[in-house]
Amino acid sequence: MEADSAIVSSQEENAMDTCKARPLDLRVPKHDPLRYLLAPRRPAWARYRTLVDICGRPQDDPDVIACRRARDASAIVRKLRARQQPDGSFRCMPWLHIHRYFFHQFIEMGYGIDDPDVRKTAEMLLNYQLPAGAYRHPHARMVEPSKSSDNWAPCMTGYITKALMNLGFTDDPRVQASLAVMLAGQRQNGGWICEHVGRRAPYCIYGGTPWAFTCLAHAGLISKESVIAKRAIGVFTAHKDKIIRHGYHRDHCYRCDEPLLLPALFAIGLTHRHSLVSDLYASLVEKQQPNGSWLFKHKSSAPHPSPWYTIECVLALCRPQQRCSI
Repeated sequence: MEADSAIVSSQEENAMDTCKARPLDLRVPKHDPLRYLLAPRRPAWARYRTLVDICGRPQDDPDVIACRRARDASAIVRKLRARQQPDGSFRCMPWLHIHRYFFHQFIEMGYGIDDPDVRKTAEMLLNYQLPAGAYRHPHARMVEPSKSSDNWAPCMTGYITKALMNLGFTDDPRVQASLAVMLAGQRQNGGWICEHVGRRAPYCIYGGTPWAFTCLAHAGLISKESVIAKRAIGVFTAHKDKIIRHGYHRDHCYRCDEPLLLPALFAIGLTHRHSLVSDLYASLVEKQQPNGSWLFKHKSSAPHPSPWYTIECVLALCRPQQRCSI
């Protein structure tokens, strides 16, 4: 996403040296991520999210207001809004707004349900479900849910449900229906596998296993003592090296790695005493770059610093209540 010309205030510039995100334990990031995230050349949405989500600044803070206004006026936001259709979908193929994740971009830039375009797409998604409540894998044509077979895809269901949960729809009956499908859909081998991957595949790092587990964990439907969680932890532990190795990867423009799994593992009650959590945490800390960022790899491209990915990594390493104060 492009940088913009909004000017960072002197207050922010001074804060970059002193505003430290506090870690979950005594370990700290090797380098200060805020110096990278609050640099004047970062996009306004990145500075906005850093001030609000990491530093805990209120919405009426002058610097937050300035960054929010610059974000709203940026070219990337104008293009996203222009692409949206009256029904809430986006002009793209093969399937609605899921391909290339235009809807997720709004959320990644800090937009919430109070934004009319976000609400329009969210409501469209809530009504665009299979009869049982889940979602299908993308196809090269539109699918009418009421006339479709209930062949759900854990990856699509996880992507969409997690986004809707982030927007505050966890208690909505339609989101609860999706969660119920995922709760009942774990296979005996511990994974949530899409049909196109193969019935005997034990795990798909780019598929539904991390996403279904994450949704259920943050919804409070599983704990470290539940059979579902124990099976999933066994899968993640067995494929830990794959998770770490693909830590930079984002399949079809969305991620399945440490920043996704660590908060979910903490949510079910695991701590750093668990070897899986300890190894994923250490791996994420080690991947930080000298400029404070984390690298992000999109498909076949070379890894590059990413404000969005860096924000996700900081939030994965730090408790929400442990924000720095400026």
